[in-house]
Amino acid sequence: MTTQGDLQWGGRKRLLAWVHFTVQIVVLAAVLLMANLLARKFPARIDLTSSRAFAISAVAEDMLKNLKYDVTVWVNAETYSTAGDKALPAAVQRTMLVLEEFQRRTDHIKVYFLRDQNTPDFDIFRKHFSAVPPATLFLLANLGGNREAQREIDISELYEGNAMTGELHVFKGEPILVHVIQDLGGATKRIVYESENHKETLTADVRQMSMLANFLKINEGIEFRRLPLASYKIIPVDCDLLMIMAPEQPFDPEEIDTIRDYLERGGSLLVTIRPKVKTNLEGLLEDYGVRIGSNIVCDKQQYAPPYITNLRIADFNGAHTVNRGMANMQFLLPSTCTVDPVLKRDANYTITPLAMAGPGSWEEKGDVNVSSNPQPDADERVGNMKVIVAVEKMVTRKDAKRKAAKIDVWGSSLPFTNALLNNPGVFQNVQGQYVVNHFRWLMERELFDIEPKKVLIKPLEMSGEALSHLKWVVCFGFPAFGVCLGILAWFLRRK
Repeated sequence: MTTQGDLQWGGRKRLLAWVHFTVQIVVLAAVLLMANLLARKFPARIDLTSSRAFAISAVAEDMLKNLKYDVTVWVNAETYSTAGDKALPAAVQRTMLVLEEFQRRTDHIKVYFLRDQNTPDFDIFRKHFSAVPPATLFLLANLGGNREAQREIDISELYEGNAMTGELHVFKGEPILVHVIQDLGGATKRIVYESENHKETLTADVRQMSMLANFLKINEGIEFRRLPLASYKIIPVDCDLLMIMAPEQPFDPEEIDTIRDYLERGGSLLVTIRPKVKTNLEGLLEDYGVRIGSNIVCDKQQYAPPYITNLRIADFNGAHTVNRGMANMQFLLPSTCTVDPVLKRDANYTITPLAMAGPGSWEEKGDVNVSSNPQPDADERVGNMKVIVAVEKMVTRKDAKRKAAKIDVWGSSLPFTNALLNNPGVFQNVQGQYVVNHFRWLMERELFDIEPKKVLIKPLEMSGEALSHLKWVVCFGFPAFGVCLGILAWFLRRK
């Protein structure tokens, strides 16, 4: 029961109320202060926008983390002479978001809007840039020792859009900015030679290799050059990597000798195989510790439907640096043959199997087609077929470019092609980053940090064979069960 005294506030009750209110304010202020201190010490940003406008790629993160020189960027955001392109203002805004993210991640980049003489460092700008066209970026790098480098970028080069509706279809500003900033610092180009004249898959074929080629050119500074081995007695000395992608025709003995000489000079070799095609590379690779199987790997448990040759690789050898962070990851590897390490009792060799198919996989030596249902025969190996192998061999020749030759052999070329690298976004995930890391390892560059996937609750995983059985149950079992129930109900009603 409430009394009149309870409803009246005396001096003591008012004092207690003020003390309680003050304590709440102090506690709230302390919590906010602690949250700000933690946010300052451990900053983190999560981009939840559909356009991913506030996120940057691993390549850009890598460049910004290792940037050693100062870059000043002045932005002329005026679009007065380009009113016919309604997509340009959106591109300017998107470019500014990217530059702000760059500036937020490193103290070496400063970004200023060009307005008038009050623009920061305007006297420096006028010293280096005379004309000021609209919708343009002006970059100036201070490389130390009175050395400077400058570049202008027309924002219209950074996007593809609809000039009538203003819609941005593709924004490619980030990789171009990364490439320009690296070039300003005098980044050394890396030369990758591609063997040709054996029906190889070449980067010049835009239908097959355009995505990977464009990414490596822009983000890794790689220049691809064709190399007809029959015309060369020696691989050029500026070759950072020799790439042989899925050849279909045999190599001559002289060409094999040229490749061998390159490896003995500490060269790097990337080879991808077209299953069941003999090219004479098999003997060379076996000499260096890699045996190519005349087969195609099948797996009825770990595969991406509809084909049991579309392997889902989940077993990576964590002992090798290129597999760093691949724990609990899956990588799609279709149409591959076996690639096995050959034991060598030679301390100069380090031979490492990098990836294996599932425990139910086998080497299929016969034909595999949609209508067949292949099973492992008595002469076919079963269980964890190896599909990627890396070799390092110490070399001692005086003209060696490196101390060790590197060989990277894949049983399939499809992970390098547009079949799997079908859009720029794929390079943000494991499928693209793992491929790029192999190039980085071969050319002795720092690898991308692929964060290991932490599995807190193991999801339900069904093999391809189980999924096939489930299809029959869903498509035929459930309907048949319903029909039987209907017939039973009909008989019961008749009675």
